[in-house]
Amino acid sequence: MATPMTVDPLMIARRIIDGGEITRDEARELLNFPIDSDEIYDLFYAANKVRRHFHGKKVTFCSIVASKFGTCSEDCKFCAQSSHYDTGIQSHAMMTGDDVSGACTDARDRGASSFGIVNSGRGPNKKEWPKIVEAIQAMKKVDGICHCATLGELTPEQARELKALGIRRINHNLETSREFFPQIVTTHSWDDRVRTLKIAREAGLEICTGGIFGMGESIEDRISLVFSLKDLNAQVVPINFLNPIPGTPLENAPKLRPMEILKIVAVTRMVLPHADLKVAGGREKNLRDLQSWIFYVGGTSAIIGNYLATMGRSNEEDLRMVEDLELSWHNDRVGDVDADVTADMNALMANVPMSEKAFSLPVV
Repeated sequence: MATPMTVDPLMIARRIIDGGEITRDEARELLNFPIDSDEIYDLFYAANKVRRHFHGKKVTFCSIVASKFGTCSEDCKFCAQSSHYDTGIQSHAMMTGDDVSGACTDARDRGASSFGIVNSGRGPNKKEWPKIVEAIQAMKKVDGICHCATLGELTPEQARELKALGIRRINHNLETSREFFPQIVTTHSWDDRVRTLKIAREAGLEICTGGIFGMGESIEDRISLVFSLKDLNAQVVPINFLNPIPGTPLENAPKLRPMEILKIVAVTRMVLPHADLKVAGGREKNLRDLQSWIFYVGGTSAIIGNYLATMGRSNEEDLRMVEDLELSWHNDRVGDVDADVTADMNALMANVPMSEKAFSLPVV
C-alpha cells in the first residue's frame, strides 16, 4: 500500500553516512510508517546501508547465564523473576565459580564472542559480593571471550572493583522511556538506572544498555527511549521485544507484529549508527521466520543460546544463519562510542542526585 512519504529514508541514511544525524521528528515519521506500506522497505534498505557503512559484514553473538535466579525484590511487570508475581519459576542462589567457568567455556566454544553473568535483585549486597567475585575470577580464566556482568545497581566502589577484576562491560537496561517507566516499575526509578550507568562509565567500564518494546508504550515513548540511549552513547545497545510471561501483569499483552519489530530495529539503527545493536529477548517468539532480517534492518548482534527465563534456539541454527547471509562474527568486536557525541550524560543526569546516600544498598 503506497502512502504519502514526507521523509525520505535514503536521504536520511546518506546524511548519517556523511556524518550527520537523524532528527526526532524524522524518527517519529519513520516509526509511523504503516507496516504494510511500500515505504517500509525503503526504511529497511536505508538502515542496511547505514549498518554496512559503519559495521561492514561484522556481527557478534553474546551468551548469558542466570548466575542468581529469582526471588527479586523489584516489581518489573515484564519479569518472571520478580517475587511480586507467581510465575512458577525455580529460583536458585548464586552459582559456584566452577559452574560459571563451565558456562563461559561452553559459550565461547559454541560461537559467543561475549559472555555475561546475570544476577537477579536490585543490586549486590555485602553478603553475596564474595560469591560474585569468585564467579568473575573463574570466568576470567576463560580466554578468547569478552567478560560482562549484569548485577543491578552498583556503588562506585563495586564498579571500580569489577573493573579491577577484569569485567569489560556492564549491562543495565533503561527498559523504556523515562515517562513510561513508572507504569512498568515502581520499586526503583529510571534515574536510578541511569545513575548506575554513569557510575560504571566513570569506573572505566564499557556500558551496554537498551530496553524492551511491546509493553504498551507509545511511539513517543519509543522515540524518547532511543534518543536517551543516544545521549548515553553506549557501546552495545540490546533491544528486546516482550515475550509475555504467565503470572506477570503483562501476561496478556499483545505481541508486536514482526514487521513492526523490524521497523523499530531499523529506526534505532538510524539513530545509533555506531553502536553494536543487539536484537535480544523475544527474537525467536516474535519474529519467527523473519529472524534473519534483523541484520538487514540494522542489527549487528544477537544473543545466542538461552535467555534468563525462556529458551532460545540452537547455537548451530544462529551460526548457520550468519553464514547463509555471508556475514562474519569477530571475537573482539564491540560497538564504538560515537566520537561526534560530545555530551557526557550531563544533560541526561541533570536532575539525578549523585550523593553517596543514593548508592547505599541493603545488607541482607
